Formats: sequence, C-alpha cells, structure tokens
Amino acid sequence: MSSAPDERRLRLRAVLNAQSTAILAVCLLLVAVGAGLVYTTHVDPETETEQRTVSSLTVESEYRHSATVTEPNAVFETGRVLDGRDTYFTRVAPELDVSVATSYRTSTAENVTVQVDSALVIRNVGEEGTVYWRETEPIASETASGVAPGETVNASFTLNSTAIDGRVAAIEEQLGASPGETETFVTTEVAVDGSIGGVPTASTQTLDMTVTHGGDTYSVSEPGVQSDTTERTEPETVDREYGALRSFGGPLLLLVGLAGAGGVTYARREYDLALTEAERAYLSYRDDRSEFAEWITTFRLPASVHERPTAEAGSLRDLVDFAIDNDTGVVEDPETGAFHAVAGEFVYTYRPPAPATGDGPADGEAVAGPAPGATAAVSPDSAATASTPAEDGDSPDADLDAADLDGSTADATGSDGGDERD
Repeated sequence: MSSAPDERRLRLRAVLNAQSTAILAVCLLLVAVGAGLVYTTHVDPETETEQRTVSSLTVESEYRHSATVTEPNAVFETGRVLDGRDTYFTRVAPELDVSVATSYRTSTAENVTVQVDSALVIRNVGEEGTVYWRETEPIASETASGVAPGETVNASFTLNSTAIDGRVAAIEEQLGASPGETETFVTTEVAVDGSIGGVPTASTQTLDMTVTHGGDTYSVSEPGVQSDTTERTEPETVDREYGALRSFGGPLLLLVGLAGAGGVTYARREYDLALTEAERAYLSYRDDRSEFAEWITTFRLPASVHERPTAEAGSLRDLVDFAIDNDTGVVEDPETGAFHAVAGEFVYTYRPPAPATGDGPADGEAVAGPAPGATAAVSPDSAATASTPAEDGDSPDADLDAADLDGSTADATGSDGGDERD
C-alpha cells in the first residue's frame, strides 16, 4: 500500500499533465497583468489634472452695536454704555450706535481698497412675501485704501429708535393702511478690491441686521461674524497616486505569475508528467475507496472463508455494486489490503493496485493475499449469477456462510490491531 504523499504526488502529476497548458496560460496572464500594473504604478504612472489654489482672499465682517443711557432712571447711570444686548430701552437709551467692522486675510496683498455701504430699509411685507411698500435710506458709507491684511475697517452710524418709529407711523398714516407686517433692518454691502497674490481680485459681501420696535423697547438681531472666501485656481498636471492594493498587488501578481510559469515549464521539461496505466488504476481505486467508504468494514476473515472458490472483481466499484445487489458486506483485510465479499459458495475479491514507487511493488503488481482456491474473473453481473444458489437457498453452505461471517466477528482482528483468537 502507498502512503498519502504518494497519492498526492500522483494527483499533482495528473493535474499538471492535463491542465499544464491552461495553468501556464493563466500564469502568463498574471505576469502580463502584474507587469502592466508595476509599470503604470511605479515606472510611468498616469497623470491627472488637479485645480491648484493660486490665491485665497477671506473677508470677515460683523455688526457691533451699543446704546448710551441719556435719561435719568433708577437702574442705569446716565452716560453708561449698554453694548451687545438683544434688547434696549427706548426711553432711557433711544439711540443705537452701530459699527460695521471688516477685515480680510490673505498671504500677499497690494493696493487693497475696502468700501462699506449701509442703508436703512423700512418695508411692509405680507404673509407670502409680498412687499406692499418699501423705503430705503442710505445711512453710512466708508472707503479705506491701502488696507493691509488683518487691519480692521470700521464704518459707523447711529439709529434713533424714536425717529424710526415716527417715520413708520407717518408712512402708514399717509397710506391709510398697512396690510402686512412692517419690518426695519439695516443692510450693508462690503466690497474688497485689490491685488491678491499678484492677481486682481474682487470680493463682495452682504449682511443684514434687524431692528424690531416694540414701543418701550427695541430689539436687535444680527448674524455675527460673516466670513466669505474667494479663491483663484489654475489647472496643474500631477502624477496619479494609487492605493496600497495596486502598489503592492502588481508586484505580487508578477512574482506569482513568474514563479508559476517557471515551475510548470521546469516540470514539463524535466519530468514525465503522464501517468502510467498502473498509476491511473491506483488513483481510480483510491477514488472508489473514498466514495464507498461507508460500505466497507475492516477486519480479517477466518481462514475457512478463503477455502472457497474466489472470483476476482475488476474494480472496487464492481465489488461494492455486487455486494449491494446481494445484500452482503465488503470486508477489507487489514494485512493484505484486499477487499472481499462472501456470497453463496464464492468469495468475491478485489486486490487494489500498488502505486509505482521504489517502496512498493512494481507497476501493475497486485498486493499478495492468501492463496485462493479456484479463481474466475467476474463482473458484477456474472458474479450475481454465480451467487444464485445462495439466493435460492439450495446451497448447503448458505447457513455456513452466515455462521462463518458471524463467527468471524469473534475470531477476526480489526484494523485497530486487536488480539486474534482461533
């Protein structure tokens, strides 16, 4: 019998012999793909166009507001400045001082001009956004030249809440009605113009501050710091960057393909991969042994069984088919490796071939078994015919066969090497 490594080598030879051309083609394909990936990734990578930022201008603007107490009261001292509040008192501090603070950030700048224009807007708006009337009054304009990055430009103005209330009342009295809601807010437009990074650049920013009048108080709602960035870009051609999968996968495919192609070529040149008839027969036997393992038991039959005439099966498959048809079992002898099935007056035997190795018999030589009696080569069909006396129950040995097989259980030595008793 051969060892497992012998069978693995035979199967490897069989696969290489049958599929060597296909395996070589796959390996060469891996070489081609790997070489292409290596070349395009590491040797001559492709290029792509990216937008590179040449200059960047960020303009920041915010409203800053406060009100000075001008009327005596029990809470606030006259002259006290109330700043940054959401709500101011109309009677004691009717005037709101507002400053629009603007600055910008950039790497390099020349001849930068900052212009801040503010206007007071009073309008009456309906539920669906319909503007029934609108009045716009410019209240401040500031222009600063040669402003450096980080420098703050302040455009200041004052809103009189009492005067605004009076203006709203006068308009509504003249019109005779106000179908919508009256709004008051300040809108400011900030324009920054100059040479940014050596390139003429202009940026415009708009922000609003709402002033809501509630009779004895007025509230201010402003957006905080508003920041807007203007960038100038230009296209730039750069080498494409690839991920780790492609960077390492390409060389790996190339190495695997080269190793596989070299191995297959060497094996085809130095070794005879074609299996001999005996080797093919051995692999066929091993396939049958694995497929029909559940039908085979391993123990040694008593010597009396081997005194019967022996019919040789052409394959293990034939023997198992015969045993199934005749409702008997297949026994593997642990010493000889032969397979037996007892039916009627015959012992049906299959002796597996041995692989062609230096450690075993020559090619085609059967494993030696006990000296059989008269032998006859049979197929499953002819073997079934030979067992007819047993099936009909006419053979005087039929009961003896059963007794022998039952007795063999007590007399036989299993494949685990237990004690034999005669």
